[in-house]
Parts: sequence; structure tokens; C-alpha cells
Amino acid sequence: MNELAKLFYEIDEPYAAGLFEEPDKGYFYRHALALARYYEHIPPAAYEPGEELWPRKTRFFQCNYAVRPQFALTYNVDWGWLEKKSREAAEAMRAFYEISHSPGGWTHAAPNYKRILREGLSSYRDRVLARPAGEEFREGLLALLDGMENYMQRGAAVLREAGAPERLIKAVEKVPFAPAETYFEGLEAWNLIFYFDGADNLGCLDDGLTPLYAGEDAAEGVGLIGELFDNIDAVGTWSCTIGPAYSPVTEQALRAIRNRRRPMLELMLDPASPLPDELWEIAVDNIRCGSCNPSFYNSRGIHDMLKSRFSHIPDEELALFCGCGCTETNLQGLTRAGGTDDNIPLALIFEQYMHAHLAECETFEDFFEGLCRETERQIDRQLDAIVERYDYMAKYLPNPMRTLLNDDCIEKGLDFNAGGCRYTWTQSSDSGMINTIDSLLAVRELIYRKKLFTAEEFLEKLTAEDTYLYTLLKSCPCFGLDDEEADLLGAAYAERVYMVYRTKAPKSFIDAYILTEHQFLRYEGEGARIGATPDGRRKGEPTCDSIAALRGKALDGPTAMLKSAARLPQHLADGISVLNLTLSKSFVGDALRSLVETYFAMGGIQVQVTCISAEELQDALVHPEMHRDLIVRVGGYSEYFVNLSPALRQAVVERNIHELS
Repeated sequence: MNELAKLFYEIDEPYAAGLFEEPDKGYFYRHALALARYYEHIPPAAYEPGEELWPRKTRFFQCNYAVRPQFALTYNVDWGWLEKKSREAAEAMRAFYEISHSPGGWTHAAPNYKRILREGLSSYRDRVLARPAGEEFREGLLALLDGMENYMQRGAAVLREAGAPERLIKAVEKVPFAPAETYFEGLEAWNLIFYFDGADNLGCLDDGLTPLYAGEDAAEGVGLIGELFDNIDAVGTWSCTIGPAYSPVTEQALRAIRNRRRPMLELMLDPASPLPDELWEIAVDNIRCGSCNPSFYNSRGIHDMLKSRFSHIPDEELALFCGCGCTETNLQGLTRAGGTDDNIPLALIFEQYMHAHLAECETFEDFFEGLCRETERQIDRQLDAIVERYDYMAKYLPNPMRTLLNDDCIEKGLDFNAGGCRYTWTQSSDSGMINTIDSLLAVRELIYRKKLFTAEEFLEKLTAEDTYLYTLLKSCPCFGLDDEEADLLGAAYAERVYMVYRTKAPKSFIDAYILTEHQFLRYEGEGARIGATPDGRRKGEPTCDSIAALRGKALDGPTAMLKSAARLPQHLADGISVLNLTLSKSFVGDALRSLVETYFAMGGIQVQVTCISAEELQDALVHPEMHRDLIVRVGGYSEYFVNLSPALRQAVVERNIHELS
């Protein structure tokens, strides 16, 4: 055995040892072997009495290793811990890392849960065996499957020794390598696949489990799905999609999410198959009690949006949409669709262009056109940089687990990060869309229409955050008040941004570029590097957190705000346009249903709701330790209020809370 591999085994670093066992082989084989060794050596997750599923929470990952697999980055290294174990090993690992490490960006995905439940991973082994003998791709995946089976066998032994329920032991001895035949086996297989994939997303849960449901006890189903949801919450990851084909599994998922922060439960709504009244009541009651779940998605709008861009994708595949991560567009098990490959800082581009060029623009149309062209140039350069990163990952940073679990990598003989999936899309987000729209409106109003300032005077007063200027800015037209003229300017600007992603010719093995309108938590960091802007934002303050009206500006109520948002050409974004809506408890009922259905009928894509009173938010701001269970919606997902930074807490407090009059 290679001496470096021996050293890594001696210091109990099996993933790193696998990387160096056969250093003359390619990167895919080496990472696949590393994963195999990891699963052969990691202690099986412990079992706690009373648990129905296995593994639970973070116990699957409990080990003493400095080098570990990671779902988006392939692997992570704790350099401090590795240095303590062995300086020689750390130097060898660093030399490897300098060649093969993540170049940036983040990738979310969901395995083809439904196919794995139906066929079992043993059928995946048969597909791998059908590849040419001796091929490194083939041998690497076979080693990985062997390592996973080894872990499962040792896990079953741990369960027997711990006195776990017999049905759980039998399920673990069977799935996910054999097909799931019962609802319980399906849930246990789903849980195992979730963990093997790196504990990222739960995909289209009710779609995959409904074929196995045979009238099992509803309360038990709620409990089992609740355990599954607790697992994703414990590891701090992401989403799960239900609907629009509703079943008892849909109801169990809706009941299970009550009072839980994660996953971000994405409820798909389609007017062709309306959500039953009883499920609406459960959803509304969940939100009223403060869980912020589910979020609402326009299934028909998403289908039509993607179909207009990807006419070649069959409808049955488009139905596998799931908003992985913070709701990035994915087709479960079929896409390598980025996560947050990069962020285009629209408000920063605006600020820089305004200071550099406003004085030379004789008309607002000149200013608008110049800003749009500069924004288009910067997006184009950004997308080229993303392609370079994708090419790097294709060469140096494979992801064998996702290659195994996503179609059509095995048949193509290509890694997940090298174009192996059926569809490969980059996926970026932006920050400051609504700030830029309101800034454009203010510039047009004060400089070009009312001519209250020259460009130089305006910029000087803006930089100084002049009190009189800020008073005027508050009276300017803005987005979110159902002002058709203002909204049309916003729509024209948004279309220019969205169309860059739609019209840019794909490069390398990438099929398309997608923009998703979710902000994650970037709106704090983005705002910190931007000076004062004409939307009324002061230097360093966070930018917008969604496509809703800016904080404090939705003064004409939620209907006006949603009508403005619906005028944005969301159908051109190809990603999810997140909209944060904060309502009082009085509003969460039939009024909420009416708002959501009307917004979707107008073309809106997504709504996520925080239900809270101004008094509770103010108290939480002053006494966060007293509100540790308070959940709020942020830029594409839900989070405990106490987990947010002080600036983001303040941003949540400043939102308009709509009351039912």
C-alpha cells in the first residue's frame, strides 16, 4: 500500500487514506474509493430507544475525522485538527487540496428517491456492472457501493445490539439496496438516501411515497415524517416538496411540519387540481401558529415557465420540480443545477454606475439604457467565470455519490460535475433588484422630471445622507403600491436582467443558465459594501430580502404589493422569485388563501409567510433569549429569529406587517 495511505490509516483518516491508496488513478476513482473507505470505517450511527427511523439527527456524521465528504464541495478538511494529528499528513493533504478543491459556488441537489425506492441500489449496481470492465468510472462506483453496503451491514448489527424495533432492523437489512415494499420501508429508505447524499434535500416526498401508502395509521405516519423532518432540521439543511397531486402522505407532511423550522416545506398549488379545503386549513393553521410552513408555490406557473425555456423536457420530468436549498430550481434526480453558483449585486452595480455616469446622461432613458448595458456586461462576465469553475470541477473535483444517485451519469459514464446528469444548469442569484427599481424611480422623479437637483447636487446630498433629500425620497414613486407606471419601469429593468440568462449561448457541457430570485442571507453582506442609494437605503444597510416592496414601503396593503410583484416578468427568470409576506394572525385564514390564489392567477410564482405581531417582534428584538422558538422567513427559507444577526433581526422588524381591517 502507498506509504501516505498507510500514514492516513494510522491517524484514523480513512477518506484521506482512500485518496492516496492508488495515487496514479484519476480523480473520480480516487474520490469514489475515499468515500468507500469512509463508509467502511465510520462508526455506524447510534440508536436511541424510542426512535422509529435510523439514523437520526447528526449521529450519522459523528466521527473524529479531519477529512470528510461534503455534498456540495466533495470534501472538507479541518486543517487545524489534521495538523495536530500529523504535520506530514497535513502537508500531503494540502498539496492535493491545492490542485483539487472547490473553486467557489455551491451545489444543491435531490437524488432520484422515487427510482431508488422502486428499483433498489442493487439495480444500480447492475447498471454499473454493464459498463466496460476495468474502467475507472465503473470500478470506482462498485467500490462505493461496497462501502455503502458495509456500512448498512454494520448498522443493522448496531440496531440489533441496541434492541431497536424489529421492523426497523429488517428494513435496514433490506433498503435501500432492495426495493421498498411497504410505506415504512419507503420512509426508512428515504431517510438513508438523504444521509448518504450528504443530508441536503428531501425532494418530492409525497410523490415518491404515495405508491407505497396502503392506509397505514395517519398518526404514526405523521410521527415518522416528523422524525425525517427533525433530521433535516438537526443538520441545518433545506427543503422538501409536496403536491400538487395530493394524497394522505401530503396531509401527513403538512401536519408533521407544525412548529418545525425545517425543512422549507414547498406546497405546490395548481388550479387544475385545487388543494382540498381540509389541507388549506392545516396549512393556514400551521402558519398562524408561527411555524412559517408551508411556503406556497405556483405549480402551473413553474411548469409553464420552464416549458417555455426547455420545450424538450417532458411534462413528467418537469413535474419533478423541487426547490432545493433555498429554493433553487431542480428536477429531482435529473439535474446538476447549481445551488448558488454566484450572486450578481444589482444594487452595487447601480450605485457604481450612478456615481460614474449620472452626470453625463442628458435623459433618464440614456441613464436607464446605460445601466442596463453595464448590468448585462457584468452578468455575462460572471457567467463565463462560472463556466470556468464548472470546467475545473469537471476535471479535478468529482462527486461520486451524486453521480451514483442521479440519472443519467451511469449510462453516460460521466461524473455529476462533468455533465453526467440529464440536465446541467448553472444557477445564480441576484441581490438588490427592488432597491435598484426604487432607485431608478427616484432618479427619474427628482432629477429628470421635477429637476429639483442637478446630478452633481443629487449625488453630493445622497452621499451626505442629507435630511431634506431623504424627505423627498420618501415621497417618490416606488414599487409595491400598485402604481402601474412605476411597476412597468421595474418590469422593464427586470426583463433586461432575466433575458441575459435566457439568451446567452451555453458553453462547455452546460445546457442553460438560470437566475433565481432568492436572497438567502446575502442581503446583509451586500448592503454592507454599498453606499447610500436613492431608494432611501442608507449606507451599509441591508438590501431587499425578496421581490416584495422594500421594508416599510408597502403602505397600501398586501393586495397592492402583490399586484406590483406580479407585474415583474417572473416567467422569464426560470428560477424561483421569492416573495416574503408578513401578516398578522387576523389575516391568516381565508384572506391568506385568497391572496395566494389571486397572486398566482396573476403570474406570481412563490409566497412565503411570516405570521407575527409587531409587538412580539419588538419584544424579540429586545429580548431574543425569550423567543428562542420564534421562526421567521428570510431570503428563501425559515430560520429562528435568535439565529439571525442584529442587522437581519432589525430588517425583519422593519417589514410591513399587514393587518386585516
